Amino acid sequence: MKKLLLLKKLIIVVLLVGLTTAGWSQVALYEGFDYAIPAYIGGNGDAGTVSNNWTTHSSTAGQTTTIDIVAGSLTYDGLQGSAGNKVYLFSNKNAVSRDVNRAFTASTASIMYYSALVDIIDSAQLNAFDNYFLHFGATAGASNTTFGARLGAKITNTGKNFQFILANTSSPSGTTYTFTPNGTDMTFGTTYLVVVKYDRSTTPTTATLWINPTLGGTEPATGGISNTSGVNTFPSFASICIRNNATTPKAYIDEIRVGASYADVTPISGVGITKRDPAQKQTTIYPNPAKSFFNVKAPEGDYLVTINNTVGSLVKSVDLNSTGKVEMSDLRPGIYYVTVQNVNTSKKEVHKLIVR
Repeated sequence: MKKLLLLKKLIIVVLLVGLTTAGWSQVALYEGFDYAIPAYIGGNGDAGTVSNNWTTHSSTAGQTTTIDIVAGSLTYDGLQGSAGNKVYLFSNKNAVSRDVNRAFTASTASIMYYSALVDIIDSAQLNAFDNYFLHFGATAGASNTTFGARLGAKITNTGKNFQFILANTSSPSGTTYTFTPNGTDMTFGTTYLVVVKYDRSTTPTTATLWINPTLGGTEPATGGISNTSGVNTFPSFASICIRNNATTPKAYIDEIRVGASYADVTPISGVGITKRDPAQKQTTIYPNPAKSFFNVKAPEGDYLVTINNTVGSLVKSVDLNSTGKVEMSDLRPGIYYVTVQNVNTSKKEVHKLIVR
């Protein structure tokens, strides 16, 4: 019995170390827009208004239009499962002004990354020049004026297509954008995974963009574009920002991640898991979707049940004897991954769990 307890403790330690070494502990923010709808982000008033963890830092005085959360998620093949809904960046030349940010723990690291799924719906509002809609903020909250790694879009091919564009900082003048790698035209109504790296330690600072890159591991050595055109410095990382104005794209945005490494913001679905036909699974969890608990059914043996969220963080660990009930009333609604591991054989199976 003592050996079994020691083995269980060792497994827990290995799991925690594995999470740390995988870089999951470095994820600064995950935003899946998992809020009950109808809803919106950033409030519906002037700078300082707040809703669903986002704060408006710029708007036209008296502006009451909102950046809405709408039903459904954007997905990208191989990327860790989506949760919640998505944001509708409405643009609109008649009601345009709302810039919002979501804070994360401020960092003076030299380099940080962000990723997002972006579906630019059509050419409405876009022009042939430059305008940015997603970026880092050096501060957070009601006042946010220093920006880095500015991702934007412009129309091409007489409005039939578009290209992503990138600039490093918010210089007062002289900043020029770099366009999609090799001048490749993007297609409206298509979901793209964008990954942006920002190095504030270089002079000038350096922003790098990859579109639909390889997931996980180290950042690609090729295939990206970089921009160093702006001369402003960037003192720290404090927020991720969404910008809506007359010429930003009409788009859906989802699955925003901020992290200290490329792997942090490109998590692979089921990484480290041996895929198995569901019919061959030896363990079962039910009910699914669940609310405050779920049951585990497994062959005879001792099991360690761990629950991870969509960014890989361990949120719960329970020891079970073959079958049992796992309480989870403390978990917020969303998508989780439940690992059921036999502590005697080390065999494990992973189940996707939806918590209502």
